[in-house]
Amino acid sequence: MEFSQSGCYSYRTELSKQYTRRELIITMSTKRVILANGPRLLREMLHRVISKAEHLEVVQEVRNHEELPAAIEKFDPEWVILSQPANNNSSSWIATCMAQYPSVRFVLLSPDNRSIKMKWQASYEEDLTHLSLRDFIHFLEKDLQRT
Repeated sequence: MEFSQSGCYSYRTELSKQYTRRELIITMSTKRVILANGPRLLREMLHRVISKAEHLEVVQEVRNHEELPAAIEKFDPEWVILSQPANNNSSSWIATCMAQYPSVRFVLLSPDNRSIKMKWQASYEEDLTHLSLRDFIHFLEKDLQRT
């Protein structure tokens, strides 16, 4: 509000000048996704599918786990989708990442891409292996506060 001699009146902020109310609602409800640590072909396929979803946005693709913390810091995603490497050394850096960023949900694709697990806050795990692609996208779009 601003005040003048004739009273007070509302004014539009710089943010509201740039976006309509509908655009703000859409922007606020869009879930940010980072694709990480998988073969380029897999990352590109996931990027293409996720980009078609109404409430999801791929904000970054990272090639290896060393780049992941910086990407999480920069984009504050709701989701990180990553392929687990074939070696078993990945569990320690994934656990470290989950501890550092407890609000981020991680979707882990097995090395053979036969199973999918969602992990959150280091103690919650859900098997998503039997979801269709459509159901998987819907799962990512769900309101995180209600799950």
